[in-house]
Amino acid sequence: MTYVLEVNDSELALYRDETLEYHAPAIAVVRQGQILFGDPALRLSRIHPRETNQHYFARLNADPLPHPVAGANNHADLVYLHLQELQHIVHQNPADVVLAVAGILSSDQLAVLLGIAQECGLKIGGFVDSAVVAASTYVLPASVYHIDTHLQRTCITRLRINAEVRRESAEEVVECGFANLLDSWINVIADRFVRDTRFDPLHAAETEQQLYNQVYDWVTAGDAPHAEIGIEIDYRDQVRRVELPRSLLEDKALQRFSRLRDGLPDDAHVVLSARSARLPGLKQFLDHEGHEYTVLASDAVASGCAANMAHVCPADGKLRLVSRLALSAPRPEDVQDPDAPASPRPALESARPTHALIDNVAIGIGTDNQPLPLSETEAGVYLDRSDHLLVNGTLSTAPTRLKVGDEIGNGELVYVMIRVES
Repeated sequence: MTYVLEVNDSELALYRDETLEYHAPAIAVVRQGQILFGDPALRLSRIHPRETNQHYFARLNADPLPHPVAGANNHADLVYLHLQELQHIVHQNPADVVLAVAGILSSDQLAVLLGIAQECGLKIGGFVDSAVVAASTYVLPASVYHIDTHLQRTCITRLRINAEVRRESAEEVVECGFANLLDSWINVIADRFVRDTRFDPLHAAETEQQLYNQVYDWVTAGDAPHAEIGIEIDYRDQVRRVELPRSLLEDKALQRFSRLRDGLPDDAHVVLSARSARLPGLKQFLDHEGHEYTVLASDAVASGCAANMAHVCPADGKLRLVSRLALSAPRPEDVQDPDAPASPRPALESARPTHALIDNVAIGIGTDNQPLPLSETEAGVYLDRSDHLLVNGTLSTAPTRLKVGDEIGNGELVYVMIRVES
């Protein structure tokens, strides 16, 4: 048994044998001498902004806090106290912990993180680049750009893929952090409230918190693909509601996503973390810029660690950051269709599905309404690893290439893969 801690401050995630045990944003709020972390802190962050800190994992240093409190004088102290919440979970079933980190962290920050984790009582068994390990079980082109959104920035990691997955570079785009995106969407919705109801939800901390909570939940819960978002504000026994199209939030986000251009060359193949793929406007930006993209499963980091545990946790016990891993998925040129003739490429293309059919309705693969965790690559369409989906009656325990006629079972629902010719 091994734990995997994915260190992303927009959603700290702790897995035990690929089972999610904990996930919460790295936000801290001080109330009455007590420090709250994660979701409870998030639900108070707009009501008590001066007592809120959401930069401590991004900075990972000993810089003093603007408002020190008992037990926390600097950012490192907050990291320590937040990790203690996770230590209580690990303590129930003691095991090694693998830290999966972004490539934008400096060596000093990595040393601080490692020292704090060990000081908390976590037995660190491995250190791995989160982009490298997440991509290690997927069929991808030879050069890809992994995008993962953090609370204060977005990380673009260039990966080279042949017999192994290797990190070549990593850079941050501060303007595209999740917190900045949330603020921009909140401002758009607040403007709509003023226009439609003559009420400004940003006028009072209580109503600003209501607005913030609903937008945050809408995006993180995966409800963003819906065409509209409805927000209700309850203030002084009066409920006000506005509805606005998703496209309005997408357009607002495009202004920030345009900052990604410098990190993405023309025709780059982009690999999106699941949290990034949920963001309104990001897929639209990539489509507009002519980039193909693959969406990873939400547990891609944990699954990649499980598939590469012998390399992630070295036998000699010496901790080193793993930034290259043997490829666990077949290379595209090695993917063979057992029914294909000797020249597989044309046969693969002709059998490539374009839609999922259910109840006589064809849903396009790669669209916002896509109902299944599907990824498109040069080699074809793949169903991501899943704990509950069946491919032709067999559990999908690894990325599975799909062909026309395949049936995917999701409970009582059955999707048939079809090809629609233009």
